[in-house]
Amino acid sequence: MKLPARGRAAGKVILLGEHAVVYGRPALAAGLPLGLEAEAVAGHGPARLESDGYADDPRSARLVAEAAAAVGLEPRDVVVRVRSELPAGVGVGSSAALAVAVLRALAAAAGRRLVRDEEVAIATRLEAIFHGHPSGIDPAAAALGGCFRFVRGTPPVIAPVRPAVPLPLVIAFGARPRSTGAAVMGLRARWEAEPARHEALFDAVATTVEDGARAAEAGDLAALGRAFDRNQALLEALGVSAPEVEALVARARASGALGAKLTGGGAGGAVIALALAPERLAAALGADGWRKRSRAPASISSPRSTRAATGMRRSRRTPPWRPSTSSSIACSAASGPTSSGAWRSGCWRSSRRTGAGRFITTGLAARPPRSRRISPSS
Repeated sequence: MKLPARGRAAGKVILLGEHAVVYGRPALAAGLPLGLEAEAVAGHGPARLESDGYADDPRSARLVAEAAAAVGLEPRDVVVRVRSELPAGVGVGSSAALAVAVLRALAAAAGRRLVRDEEVAIATRLEAIFHGHPSGIDPAAAALGGCFRFVRGTPPVIAPVRPAVPLPLVIAFGARPRSTGAAVMGLRARWEAEPARHEALFDAVATTVEDGARAAEAGDLAALGRAFDRNQALLEALGVSAPEVEALVARARASGALGAKLTGGGAGGAVIALALAPERLAAALGADGWRKRSRAPASISSPRSTRAATGMRRSRRTPPWRPSTSSSIACSAASGPTSSGAWRSGCWRSSRRTGAGRFITTGLAARPPRSRRISPSS
């Protein structure tokens, strides 16, 4: 075993199609330039995970053990330390990023580099430890970055989506995080009780996803905004929204958003809004950036720097940033890097300080998801 070894993974945003993607419909997603880093180091006894967010969760030890077994390692005498920028339970793929980063760290320790489909398949099984019935879209975004259309399968069908113009987004975080697994299982129970009704709703979501993807590639922001709004109405009909989310969506629309919807699990997590002036919309939503948590471990990144693999680097001084109940990130899809630096997973970002927090402007690049080649085990 080659230790220490590191792995990194990105967060994600689902632009259109969450929940219906679990039932075989397409979804539109992108990786984010905020993520998670895992470092495997020598330890004693059963393999375990050390993290401020997951250390007390018994599922974390199972995740490490299963990831180790997947790459041919004995699940003992190793500790995986995790540093995360991603808030949990708000729909930005923290569990999938954890699965991918841990898997990559242990694969590196085993001297392996996994091909794309193998990595996504293993990470999807690992994410199921937390969510029960994941579609695989979150691990795909965590592993590959970029903007893409996703259809669940074995292997999943992943196709790049290249927006013709920047897609100016604001991501706002609600006040009540909720388990994605609970939302997924609740929807499954309702689907089993009324399959015909829910299948019709899923079909309507699929049509909306295709309309939105075409609008993005045509540069029609107004049409994409309408797709956001239609998707939100369908998510409400599916019972995966919440009053807090709907109030934030209404606020965004009243403040000039072209369209707004929940993203991810819903029911208290994150809302995305398409806005011609994203920083102005973020201010209208009361955003003051990412708040520092007290007594937190070291951060893994700086908004002014990038790293070849994922656009992240470790900082020994800065604690991780967590959203307040009204924080936002403004995102703009772009076809190339900015003067502030390129994110290697297909995004660029710049930042400015806003009071006690940080406001981040980031670009979701219109490039294909990464491919990954296998290297022999050693």
